[in-house]
Amino acid sequence: MNKINIGDILDFASERSARKAIFKEGQLDVGLLLYGPSQTTPDHKHTDIDEVFYVISGEGTITINNEDFIISEKDIILSPKGETHGFNNTSSSNWVVLQIKITS
Repeated sequence: MNKINIGDILDFASERSARKAIFKEGQLDVGLLLYGPSQTTPDHKHTDIDEVFYVISGEGTITINNEDFIISEKDIILSPKGETHGFNNTSSSNWVVLQIKITS
């Protein structure tokens, strides 16, 4: 088992959001979503993946099935498989989101 310090893998790209892998084992895939100010991920969906998003720091908007949710530090939200979701860092600060994917 590897121990990872989140601070060691915070590497924001200036031109687009980034995903940093943390753990992948069987059906579980955990990573960090890193958004600089104004960075986005367009709406998309997965037919075989449930996802949980936990905000480590910052604030932004996640859209799930065309409904916007402002989520900030310590907020957690579920996007079940088949639901459309997207991200938008609407703040002037970096936004760090822990992503937990479970494949069915």
